[in-house]
Amino acid sequence: MASLALGYIMPLLAFFFVFILVYALLEKTRVLGESRGIHWTLSMIIAIFFVFTPMATKFTALTVPWVIIFIFMVFFILLTITFVRGKIDDIVDSKLIAFIFVAVILIIFIFSALNVFGPLVSQGAFSPQAQSMFDYVFNPQFLAMVIILVLGAVLSWKVTSK
Repeated sequence: MASLALGYIMPLLAFFFVFILVYALLEKTRVLGESRGIHWTLSMIIAIFFVFTPMATKFTALTVPWVIIFIFMVFFILLTITFVRGKIDDIVDSKLIAFIFVAVILIIFIFSALNVFGPLVSQGAFSPQAQSMFDYVFNPQFLAMVIILVLGAVLSWKVTSK
């Protein structure tokens, strides 16, 4: 019964997750300038796009638990190291650790994308039977995949550049 209720609210949770993530990314990076209205509007448009594209919602529903589990594991590993060593500054400031952290999150994103969008690439929307290039490019599943990959690339670039 609980999984049935979660299935009904999953699009809403995906909407909030994507909205908050995109808004925070735009506010932090200031890629589009200082206007919070532009950041809010773009975040709202992208989040609405995620709600109306079932594949994007499925991607979010598949990715978020794995990222949360990974962050939870990293937190407890760092907590254990703090108890043993007493000082964690060297580990947290290490560029190698940051690179490994970003690499694992990117691997999670790639496996989730392959799981969700893989069947579309091998058959269906991206098959040679597509009527035209217009059908291929403006397919909602393809657009969702492009947005997800662009967001992942921008996020990983900003995380590794700091």
